[in-house]
Amino acid sequence: MRKILLVEEDVLIREKFSNLLREERYYVIAVKDRNLALNCLEREGIDIMIVDESLLQENSFELLSISRQRLPNPKGIYEYLPRPLTPSRISSAVKRAVERIVLWEENKDLKRRIDFRFSFAGITGVSEKMQRLFSLILQVSQVKRPVLLVGEQGTGKEMVARAIHQYAFPEEKPFFKILCSNLTLGTLKGGTFYRKDESGNVTMPSEGLKTGTVYFEDIHLLPYPLQAELVDFLEENRFGRGEKDIHIVASSEVPLEEEVNRGTFRNDLFYFLNAVKIEVPSLRDRKEDIAFLTDVFLKQICEETGRKTIKISKEALKLLVEYNWPGNITELRNTLEGMAILSEGEVITPEDIPSNIKSGIAHGDPIHITVGMSLEETEKVLIRETLKANRYNKSKTARILGIGLRTLYRKIEQYDLAKEMIILRPHHWA
Repeated sequence: MRKILLVEEDVLIREKFSNLLREERYYVIAVKDRNLALNCLEREGIDIMIVDESLLQENSFELLSISRQRLPNPKGIYEYLPRPLTPSRISSAVKRAVERIVLWEENKDLKRRIDFRFSFAGITGVSEKMQRLFSLILQVSQVKRPVLLVGEQGTGKEMVARAIHQYAFPEEKPFFKILCSNLTLGTLKGGTFYRKDESGNVTMPSEGLKTGTVYFEDIHLLPYPLQAELVDFLEENRFGRGEKDIHIVASSEVPLEEEVNRGTFRNDLFYFLNAVKIEVPSLRDRKEDIAFLTDVFLKQICEETGRKTIKISKEALKLLVEYNWPGNITELRNTLEGMAILSEGEVITPEDIPSNIKSGIAHGDPIHITVGMSLEETEKVLIRETLKANRYNKSKTARILGIGLRTLYRKIEQYDLAKEMIILRPHHWA
């Protein structure tokens, strides 16, 4: 699949030809201006660039100069298409350009890396949902309104936040990650927030922050008394007021509407964050990415472990595709890593697939509750087994049990269930 950069100011034309090319199985990054185009040329593996002639004229052919350095076949302008453009002319021109590139690659014996061609700011995926996500990242990176990322645990929300930061600031600027579950009363009210790095807790006064991105992770876990302080913080820094150039991104594992209805999340904070919302898709909602991600991860595992090659059989891959992956990308990566370590051969077979994946984790499995057990003991068993059935995905477990996420955390502590939980080694994959 070829990666095309479409540079067009007119939003209707941009969307029209983006959709056309995507239907023809091209990977399209559509942007509206020169700055975004230059950013994409610097960071992405672009094969073909389609650009409005007026943008070239306005910028003294700077785009052309950069593209000749970055595109795989640096031949300059290959074809000129006078307006009005039609779908058939665009399609034919792109096909001719692809044929030219293929011929050039064959002559030069270039080997393209599939994981590079399907990556965007370090995030990988070939599905339509991921292409839509990539477009939204570009779009929201150009505004200073707070952005809310909603997605299950393990979907790669932090990677999306860092991609937004990367495109908002072409030059290196600070990225501050704040764990909302760790904040204490008064932290934000005094104009100060905390971040954690290799040296420990670091205090950063907000009045000293002039540029960069502040990422509030797990906003749904922010204690209610602190939410008023965050509203003030967001109001003070919205749209980069004054000389500030600050982008604010927040993430949640659960729909904030549910927390508002439960009375655990403030209405004003919800309305502040929900205006610009991006839903990060779960892996089960983009199953066409599983085979591709499996190939990418196995190559990475080979590099990390020093093994020559690890492949997966069609039968084993079919099992992975049919599984729902409650732990999303994190679970897939760690499952592949475990199978690669334990497998004796160079090919992963169905025999190497963990039993819970083969069975699909049936949520209807019986649990053992006997007469004479107290309500407390019964509740402990129900919570423990539901957690286990969902691969310890706490957000999903809370939804199935019909309780709030904070309540689940409290019950886990009350019944000392944390020591029984399998803690997956975290990876930032998307």
